[in-house]
Amino acid sequence: MGNDIFKKIRKLRVKLEEAITKKGLNSPEVREISNKMDELLNDYEKNTKIVEFPKYSMMPEWYKKSYRDLKKITEDFKKFPSVEEWNMYAKTNNLLCNVSLEYITQLNWNYLKIKAERELNFKVIKSPEKK
Repeated sequence: MGNDIFKKIRKLRVKLEEAITKKGLNSPEVREISNKMDELLNDYEKNTKIVEFPKYSMMPEWYKKSYRDLKKITEDFKKFPSVEEWNMYAKTNNLLCNVSLEYITQLNWNYLKIKAERELNFKVIKSPEKK
């Protein structure tokens, strides 16, 4: 899977941006490309494996807490942290650094960003508006 899927995602993203510019956000062409992008991202996520640890290991719990905090600060600050920002936060709050998160998820920082932001976007879409 690897780099091939990243190239396909990149190509579709460029096509999507061009279609939005030329045809408008609600055009049938944009919807079709967007649906293809969703399928590709869903396939990617289904095939993404998180490293497994022995049952007695605390690493899965540390990962869950770290990833939860990563999404929380992304939401709070309305931007995904840089490696340096995250590592400072992680050190201060006794969380996993970027290298550990990348190893466990088998994603580099940029794709970890895509994963986290996508999950946050789905959360926004699914939750009812607060007034």
